[in-house]
Amino acid sequence: MSLEVPPSARPHCAVHPDVLAGGTCSRCGGFICADCATSLLGDGRIYCVACAKRPGVDYLEAFRQEYWGRRDSWAWTVGMLTLSLVLGVLYSAASKGPPSRKEWLFSALFLATVPMGGAFFLGKPWARHALVATPLVVALGAGVLEPALRFQHLLAALPFTFVAVHIHRDVRSRLFFRRDVTPGALAALWNRLRNNPIARQAFHFGFSSLFMPLLSPLAVVCGVVGLMRVNLQAHPPIGRRGQAIAGIVLGVVSPPLWLFVLNYLDQRFGLVWKD
Repeated sequence: MSLEVPPSARPHCAVHPDVLAGGTCSRCGGFICADCATSLLGDGRIYCVACAKRPGVDYLEAFRQEYWGRRDSWAWTVGMLTLSLVLGVLYSAASKGPPSRKEWLFSALFLATVPMGGAFFLGKPWARHALVATPLVVALGAGVLEPALRFQHLLAALPFTFVAVHIHRDVRSRLFFRRDVTPGALAALWNRLRNNPIARQAFHFGFSSLFMPLLSPLAVVCGVVGLMRVNLQAHPPIGRRGQAIAGIVLGVVSPPLWLFVLNYLDQRFGLVWKD
C-alpha cells in the first residue's frame, strides 16, 4: 500500500488551478502558489493577492488611501501665499496713485502666477510641475524689466526654486496629487507620521532640554510612554525604541548638566548668583 498522494489529489492554487499550492493565505485560508504568495512589509505572514491589497491587512495601503487626494500643508501654504500675493497687489494699487508702466508690468508679472497657485491648491497635476519653473520664470521676467538687477533676481529665485523642487518630490504632496509612490517611500512617510510619534517627541523634548531644562520632565514622561508602546510584533509594528531611550537619557542628564555649568560659571566668574 502506497502512502504517496497523487498530484491530482493535492491542493492546487485557487487562482492557478494547474499549479500545486505551496501554502495557504493567512487571512482567508485559500490555497496559494509561489507566484500568488505575498509578504507584506514588517508582517512576516503570507497572503493571497486579493487579501494583501485589503486596507485591513496592508496598513501601508490603508495609509495611502487615507491621504490619497487629501490636501497637505504644502497645498495650503501655496494657496495662502497666492491669496496674499493677490491682496498685496490690490492693496499696493489702491494705496498709491496711478501706477507707472514699470509698476504695472511687475504687477502683471506677479499676477500671472495666480492661476498656477490656484491650480496647485486644487490639485491639478500640471500645477505640480509648473511650481518648479515659476520662480525662475518670474526672475527672468523681472530681469527683463530691470536688466541691471538681472543677477539679483535670479539669485533671489534660487531659494524658492529649491523649496519648489522639495515640494515636487515630497511623498505627502505626491499623494495629494494622486501620484503613485514606491512602497519604500510610503513606508518612510508612515514611519515619520504614524510610528510611535510620542517617542519621537520625547527625543525632541530631550534635545531641547539641553537648552531649556524645564522641558526635561516632558522628555522623560514622553520617553517612558513611548518606550512602553514599542512592539515590533504588532501589526503595524511600533518602533522608535532608540528615540524613546534617547529622550529619557537627555531628560535625566539635562538638569544636572545645567547645575554643573551654572556652578562653574559662578565659581569662575561669579556671574550667576551671589550670597
